[in-house]
Amino acid sequence: MSLQAFRDNGQIPGITYTILTELIKRKQKKNTWKRREAVASLSLIACCGSLILYVFFFHPESLSSMKGFHTLISRPGVLLILFLSVLFIIVFIFCRGEREDAEDDFDDLRDEVIDRADELWLKEQVDFKGDSARYVIMNYLKKEFDINLFYK
Repeated sequence: MSLQAFRDNGQIPGITYTILTELIKRKQKKNTWKRREAVASLSLIACCGSLILYVFFFHPESLSSMKGFHTLISRPGVLLILFLSVLFIIVFIFCRGEREDAEDDFDDLRDEVIDRADELWLKEQVDFKGDSARYVIMNYLKKEFDINLFYK
C-alpha cells in the first residue's frame, strides 16, 4: 500500500500526505548524496593509494633527492593521478556538504512532523487488530523508507 492509497482511503489528510511525500523526497535526496559521497571517497582512496604504491614500490629511488622527486612528478601518468586526486578531493568535499545540508533538511522536517503530530493526524480510530491508522502509516514509512516518526 502506498501513501496515496492511505490518502484515498481517508486515513490521512491531504496536508499530511503532502508533508510525508516531501519527507520521503528529502530522505531519498539524503541517500543519493550519501551514495555520491561514498563513491567519491572510494575513488579518492583508490587514486591516492595507487599514487603511493607507484611512488614507493616502483620508484623509491626518486625520493632520495629533490631532482629525482621533480622528475617523478613531471611524468604524465603521475600528473594525471595527482590531478584526479585533487579532483576527487574537491568532489568529496562538495558531496559531503550537500549530504549534510540534505540531512539537516530531512531531520528538520522529520522533527517538525513529530512535534506537530496532533495537528497532522486524524483522530485515533482503532481497527480490528487494535492498530490505529497513524500507527500503520508510521510502520509503513519505517519499513519502506527507513523513516522513523515514532520518536526523535
